[in-house]
Amino acid sequence: MLLLFRFFGMFCLVMLLTQQASATDNKLTLGTVLDDQGNPIALPSTKVNNNLRYTIPTPKKPVKSSTKRKLTSKKVVKQSRKKQLASRNNVANDPGCRWLNSRMSSLEQYAGTGVNARNRHYQQELSIRQQEWQCLKCGAEGPSQGDHAQCQYRR
Repeated sequence: MLLLFRFFGMFCLVMLLTQQASATDNKLTLGTVLDDQGNPIALPSTKVNNNLRYTIPTPKKPVKSSTKRKLTSKKVVKQSRKKQLASRNNVANDPGCRWLNSRMSSLEQYAGTGVNARNRHYQQELSIRQQEWQCLKCGAEGPSQGDHAQCQYRR
């Protein structure tokens, strides 16, 4: 009995789907669009808009100048160890060195207005931070494990 109900249910479902498919096949032809109530919607012309056809512009070849440049090979002069440690061009990959670099940059901005009684403490802290920078070797390879305790400024 249960098998009969399943078979009948599947038969009704197949019949319903085929009727809906045949009904929609008659209404929908190629090039028609229906709104939510089943009414046809007029489509704009099938003329393709030129803005939708994008082509990549071809790159222009560089114009060669008649004068030939002489290639000058600049010899890279390696800085001395002392200058490398004092330089802030390169910052070691250490969080303390990165913080120290940003702190020194802000101190240079504050102290850049000139030395007077108002910003003398900025100058003092900047000189202390520069000594700490050199001691921690932040301009080169960065601090070793024991350098943090040794180089910390004591007030």
